[in-house]
Amino acid sequence: MEPTVVSTSTLANDEFDRNVPRICGVCGDKATGFHFNAMTCEGCKGFFRRSMKRKASFTCPFNGSCTITKDNRRHCQACRLKRCVDIGMMKEFILTDEEVQRKKDLIQRRKDEEAQREAEREARRPKLTDEQSQTIATLVEAHHKTYDDSYSDFCRFRPPVRDGPVTRSASRAASLHSLSDASSDSFSHSPESVDTKMNFNNLLLMYHEQGSSPDSSEEEGSSLSMLPHLADLVSYSIQKVIGFAKMIPGFRELTAEDQIALLKSSAIEVIMLRSNQSFNLEDMSWSCGAPDFKYQISDVTKGYVHVHPSCLEV
Repeated sequence: MEPTVVSTSTLANDEFDRNVPRICGVCGDKATGFHFNAMTCEGCKGFFRRSMKRKASFTCPFNGSCTITKDNRRHCQACRLKRCVDIGMMKEFILTDEEVQRKKDLIQRRKDEEAQREAEREARRPKLTDEQSQTIATLVEAHHKTYDDSYSDFCRFRPPVRDGPVTRSASRAASLHSLSDASSDSFSHSPESVDTKMNFNNLLLMYHEQGSSPDSSEEEGSSLSMLPHLADLVSYSIQKVIGFAKMIPGFRELTAEDQIALLKSSAIEVIMLRSNQSFNLEDMSWSCGAPDFKYQISDVTKGYVHVHPSCLEV
C-alpha cells in the first residue's frame, strides 16, 4: 500500500511582488500562496491533493479544452486537473503522512520553545511590590491634580508681548508683585516661610535695582518684552510643583529646611519634565492651549535676565 499523501503549502518566493494581486493560476480565484509549486487558491490546492491521493482519472464530457473559472471549476474535473499540471503543480511536492507529522511536530516544538522563552522573559522582568505600585499611583494622581493640561489659568497671566518694547518700570513692578505673591502662597505653610520670602524678595529687588540702572536702554526693554508673561508662568509653575511635592509620601515629614532645599534643587527640573507634555517635536514649540500661548525658543530669550549665582543663596 502506498503512503497516504496530504497537501503542503509554501509561501511566495522572495522575488514575488507582494503588491501584485495574487490570482489562482487554475481558476482565477483569489490565491492564498504557492501550493505544490504553483500559485493557487485553497480550492484548487485541495482538488489537486485529493486527485493525486486517489490517483483519480477524469474524462472531459466535452471537447477536452474547457475554460476553468471560479464559477464552473466543479463542472469539468479533467480539464481542471489538466490546468493544474499545466501551470506547474507537481505531485512530488505533496508530503506523506509521516512527513506531515514531522512537520507538525517541528512547528509545535518551535511554538513550545517560543512560549518557554517568553515565560522566561516574563519571569526576569522586575515585579513591583504593592507599596511601589501604590506610590506610583499616588504620584500620578498628584501630577494630575497639580497639572492642568487645559492651561486655562494662562489667561490670568499678563499677556505675552512678542513684538515691540514694553515699559520697563511697569513690567518690573508687575513682575515684583506677581512673583512676591507667588512666593507667599508657595511657602505659606512652612515654619521658615518668612525667611524664604525675604530671600526671594531680595532676589527680586536686586533685579529691580539692576534693571533700573542708567545703562538700561529701550533696546534692552524690547529684548525683554516677554519677561512679565514668563515671570507669571514660572511663578505659576513653581506653585504647582510645590503643591505636587506636598502630595509626595513622606515629603511633609521632612524638616522645613529639607523641604525648601529639595524644592530649590529640583523645581526647575520638574518644570522642564512637565513641559515635555506640551512640547511639539515637529516645530520645536510648546503648545499650551490658545495661539498666544504657543511658545518658541526665541520667546524664552526675550524673558532672560542674568542673575549672579550668589543671589540664589538662602
